[in-house]
Amino acid sequence: MFVVVLFNMSNIGFFYHTAFVLANEAALQKWLKAVAGAEKKELFQVEYNFVDEKEIIKLNQTHLGHNHPTDVLTFDYSSGNQIHAEIFVCEEVVKSNASELNEPFLKELHRVVLHGLLHLLGYNDKTQEEQKNIRLLEDKYLKER
Repeated sequence: MFVVVLFNMSNIGFFYHTAFVLANEAALQKWLKAVAGAEKKELFQVEYNFVDEKEIIKLNQTHLGHNHPTDVLTFDYSSGNQIHAEIFVCEEVVKSNASELNEPFLKELHRVVLHGLLHLLGYNDKTQEEQKNIRLLEDKYLKER
């Protein structure tokens, strides 16, 4: 089944390329906008695309040279403080990770959606120190959700 739905509020859009659909778009948009505001950034346009494992592997191969699925990929087209980006989320990988981590699916999904936004806000996760810092921010903002 192929479903595409667009709901745009606060310059955050959700696009569905699988049967998966968020149940709480408006609340998620409000939270993400609050996170960006707390980080002194303006959301110009952020598009979250929910794709299947095959598509996330294809994106990884094309853009990163990786031949495996990931939970999230972020493409940043921002200029200055205006955030403009596409974020791809693979619900199947998020579900698998949630199971492995013994976390509720929605909590892990919110962490992944937030993680993509934090990259746009200037946070990286390439080193152990950066990973620790981005995880602390995820935890902070998830508590405020």
